[in-house]
Amino acid sequence: MGLEIGRYTYASLVDEGMNRKKHSNCRVEYSITNTPDFAQTKSLEEAHDFAINGWDLGLKEFKVEDGVLESGATEMQPSLAGVIPHIQNHIMGFPEEMYQLYDMREYNLPTLDIVVNLAYLGWVDGSDALRFSKCLVGYINAMASTRNIRLTGVFATTQSGSREVYDFVTLKDLDSTLVINNVAFAFHPSFFRRFWFGVVEGREYWNSGYGGTIDNYVKIAKKELAGGESDETLFFKSLSSNGGVYDWDIEDIPRITF
Repeated sequence: MGLEIGRYTYASLVDEGMNRKKHSNCRVEYSITNTPDFAQTKSLEEAHDFAINGWDLGLKEFKVEDGVLESGATEMQPSLAGVIPHIQNHIMGFPEEMYQLYDMREYNLPTLDIVVNLAYLGWVDGSDALRFSKCLVGYINAMASTRNIRLTGVFATTQSGSREVYDFVTLKDLDSTLVINNVAFAFHPSFFRRFWFGVVEGREYWNSGYGGTIDNYVKIAKKELAGGESDETLFFKSLSSNGGVYDWDIEDIPRITF
């Protein structure tokens, strides 16, 4: 049995899913041909637009502007250089065309690791995945005011040749600004069913499909976090192994975590 571990940022996984060269073993590119109901986006291009420029659930449901939480924890100031475009200033021709972020929260907060299995089986309905993600983003939003959060996603799958593959995605590190667009869209079905599918289509082990999910990924994930464990760690189950709990509150967490 082989073991393969990949490490990504949110941006690098999106980039590889869009631009990888298809492997000769890959006969069908489901990242492109997946139906809108399955992937919850009309096309790979629409998914890319959501991933880069904003997703309605992340940006509207949680009352955020330009992908940054309006929680008071982060102050945004127009600047000549920054991390987020200032659309209004650009249109009006002002030189401060970017936003610079200033984190205003306390730094001595208890640390919390949140690890989420982003891979799930094909029978999970895309709309159920969206319902779950809404609850998860709401929980992260609520915890951000009292905890210093590190957020990690993992695609834990078995592939041909009895190979176990774990692709870890750093979505937010400790002491970094919480950019809600990245956090929210990472749990959107298209992050898995278009971008990660696209990544796998460039790998030699593609074999008529995208593998099966590894439900209990905790042992490997703990090794990845070794030496940097937080005060508390939550390992969320995959959507195909959490008992069908898609709408949940904080009191339901013991049912959907290990």
